Amino acid sequence: MNVKRIIAMLLVSVFLVALTACAKTSDYTLGYGESDMYSKEDIESAAKAVLDEFNTFDGCVLYSLEYAGDEKCNDELSYVNSLREDGAEEFVDCLVFNSEFRSPIKGGDAWTPNDIYTWSWYLGREKDGEWILLTYGYA
Repeated sequence: MNVKRIIAMLLVSVFLVALTACAKTSDYTLGYGESDMYSKEDIESAAKAVLDEFNTFDGCVLYSLEYAGDEKCNDELSYVNSLREDGAEEFVDCLVFNSEFRSPIKGGDAWTPNDIYTWSWYLGREKDGEWILLTYGYA
């Protein structure tokens, strides 16, 4: 093999790895639902916190992230506050997402291979603070 061909194959490989990494969350849908409590920007900011964590799930592909609604968030505020660290300021806002994603094709760790998961994601926000992802898992 000549050097140009090796370099070309190497560049294609790097491109494919980068494309695969970006594809983990690039094609998902973000459902805003109807909210009297939160703006589109609030929901997007909370979604970013979820995506930051989701992107650590090697081999998983996110399909949808849906705002669970104002009623659910109101009902879960006390639960979210029960998750805060000792001495931390109380959360004044709670935001819950429901998600659907595919596990890694070959499985691994605790993942069932190539399966669809539906999880909920719980976030809290202190007054004038940023969204903090507190817990996630089966709904």
